[in-house]
Amino acid sequence: MDGALEGGCLCGRTRWRAEGPVLHRVHCHCSLCRKGSGAVEMPWITVERRHFAWSGEPPALYRSSAKGERSFCPVCGAKLTFVHDDVPDDVDIAVGALDDVEAGYPLTQIHGESRIAWLSVDPHLGFRPGEDSGPPVTDPPPVPAGAVLEGGCLCGGFRYAVTGPPTHSGLCHCGTCRRATGGLAAAWAIWPRERYRDNGGTTVEWSASERGVRRFCPTCGASVVCDFAHRPDLVEVMTAGLDDPHAVAPEGHGFAAEAPSWLAIGDNRPRWPGRPGKGEPDPGLLRHRP
Repeated sequence: MDGALEGGCLCGRTRWRAEGPVLHRVHCHCSLCRKGSGAVEMPWITVERRHFAWSGEPPALYRSSAKGERSFCPVCGAKLTFVHDDVPDDVDIAVGALDDVEAGYPLTQIHGESRIAWLSVDPHLGFRPGEDSGPPVTDPPPVPAGAVLEGGCLCGGFRYAVTGPPTHSGLCHCGTCRRATGGLAAAWAIWPRERYRDNGGTTVEWSASERGVRRFCPTCGASVVCDFAHRPDLVEVMTAGLDDPHAVAPEGHGFAAEAPSWLAIGDNRPRWPGRPGKGEPDPGLLRHRP
């Protein structure tokens, strides 16, 4: 691909444009990408930095490791880019930040040792030579009634805990969740608020609709929880932020019709074209098309 790519955040504050060839295309399963985004994993494309330019307002930056820096919108929390000191001439762009997500198709996978055990993404794509593909694909047992699951953002400023099993869980492929996390899909689970607590750490709220607000950490940008306007007795947790991300598997896929056509998920969970439970599942969605 030698044409121009464009993209940006959810609220439109920060935009970017990239020209020239795409150098790399990967699914990244590392724990930093997962916890820093709120997505089950992060697809990235890489371009030369000299072909990349910001427009609009600059993004916020977070140093997620000694040599890596991530960018996100400080208003809506959308994840945007990653740069590494060892390759200063390149910039990685979150595929979820693309205006045309069809152009972001990965060709390989990396960091399989950190892959969530219940996730089989694009199983037709191998891992980087010499890398482990991760644990066997298997669902976890149900969360026991008294079990406490803890989690939080990437920098640790916001921490939470939930008790017992969630009332619902799923993977959301809607364009808003994809753009907010920058990743493949948002893994979510809902608990009664009485079984949720947090440390009172600062979060920024941003609303994509009248249904509720998304909350993210203002320091590292990680998407953490959502509050429902019509159900204040419930809280939705981005389960990619759990300290044990394997603990809660999704019941099904929501808004699967909005997923990019290149994406395949190797499971038999219901694939709802739109909101889960509305209409009929479509088993043909999220399947590999050679």
